Amino acid sequence: MSESYPQDQATWRTAPVTAGPADTSPFQLPPEFYDSEPAGGGGPNPTDRRNKLLLQGLGLVGVAVLSGLVFWAVQPSHVAGVAEAASDQVNSAGKYTFTRVAGPATDANCAQHAFSKTQTFLQQHPCQQLVRSLYSTTLPDGTTAVVSIVDVKMPSGGDAEQLRQITSSDNTGNVYDLVKDGGVATPNMPTTSQLQDGGYAAATNGSVTTIALTAVVGGHQDKAKLKEISTDALRLAGK
Repeated sequence: MSESYPQDQATWRTAPVTAGPADTSPFQLPPEFYDSEPAGGGGPNPTDRRNKLLLQGLGLVGVAVLSGLVFWAVQPSHVAGVAEAASDQVNSAGKYTFTRVAGPATDANCAQHAFSKTQTFLQQHPCQQLVRSLYSTTLPDGTTAVVSIVDVKMPSGGDAEQLRQITSSDNTGNVYDLVKDGGVATPNMPTTSQLQDGGYAAATNGSVTTIALTAVVGGHQDKAKLKEISTDALRLAGK
């Protein structure tokens, strides 16, 4: 670099400053940062002026950091109860490996996505949130099974247990899967009737009821095998 800067601090602090278009030094500081003798010996102390500017700069940095933290905190993936979209999420922690093929889809009105006695119950005991996803898994014989996972957050643990008992009984309805409600572009899906008549498993965790329904794409609907898959899929709750 062609410029030579005084190394002695005292010399540097009194060095003249030339501002203007010709001065292109990347180290050029605003005039306020330099100690120039005030005219007539009066005026504010230069050190106080520098300290004030430094504090103002630190304040701006603090505001920027705080704004960034607020923005991060309100994103969907950091707000409680909101599922983060991940259509290809893979979960292999249990007996079967599940890959998400649709969802998660969230809703605040569970009753409109249910039928029969289950719908009646949800009309009388409105849920707080509904989260639904579809997963697929490949069986040892190459058959593909599709699992509907439904998480229903109720106001209380008692409501959640009542919902589980209702859906576990015969001819009491259930919560519809994403195949029924549309929006699933994945080919080779079982029908809603196959899912509702397939393997069923349900569990509660606090105020959340999780319902799993499984059906195979083509082939024989082995109820015992499908129930086994649904039971293993309950670990996908809240995913």
